[in-house]
Amino acid sequence: MPAPRLHWTRGRTDQGAGLARALEWIGLDDAGETIARVVRLQGPLWFNWRQYRAVALDQDAKVVQLRPPPPEGADWLACVGGQVVGRAALPLQAVRRVEAALGGE
Repeated sequence: MPAPRLHWTRGRTDQGAGLARALEWIGLDDAGETIARVVRLQGPLWFNWRQYRAVALDQDAKVVQLRPPPPEGADWLACVGGQVVGRAALPLQAVRRVEAALGGE
C-alpha cells in the first residue's frame, strides 16, 4: 500500500537579520494531522569573531539552549513521529527521506 501524500507547511522560523528562515517544515496528512517534521539543527552562534555554544532564551539568561555543531552537511533532520529517519544538507532532501521512510523504500 503506498504511503499517504503529505502536505508540507512551514513551521517555526528564525527572524534573524530581517529574514524569516524556516527552522522546521511540518508534513500533514489529508486530515490535517502531523505525520512528520523536517527540522534544522542550529549550530553555535557566531558574533564578531566569537562563538557562543549556549544561547540565552530569556532576558535574564536563566534559560539557555546549547548548540553543538551539527555534522558536516547534515543540518536537517528528517523525523517521522518521534523517530529520526535521516539527515540531509537541504530541507527538500530531508523531505524526500521522510517520504521514502513512509513509503517503505
